[in-house]
Amino acid sequence: MKSLFAGLLIVAATLAGATAAPAALSADKQQAANTITIHAAAHSGSGVAKDVNELHAKMEKEGWRFAGMVAHYENADTRGVWVTYTR
Repeated sequence: MKSLFAGLLIVAATLAGATAAPAALSADKQQAANTITIHAAAHSGSGVAKDVNELHAKMEKEGWRFAGMVAHYENADTRGVWVTYTR
């Protein structure tokens, strides 16, 4: 089950990074941007997807835009995701 979840997380992270990151980052090349990267832990009990969705909503309210997401693994075990935002 963990490997299925890890595989789905890799696909989601790859798709999110491939579709959102280039557009978000190309707009920021014209001006200096603030960047923040946040770790969403996989073992929070509620699940990474729910945590990332809540994080997206919170950051959007504060004026941050999604820039990219990368899965965090240690010893072939999913530890969470790193989510980057720009302003």
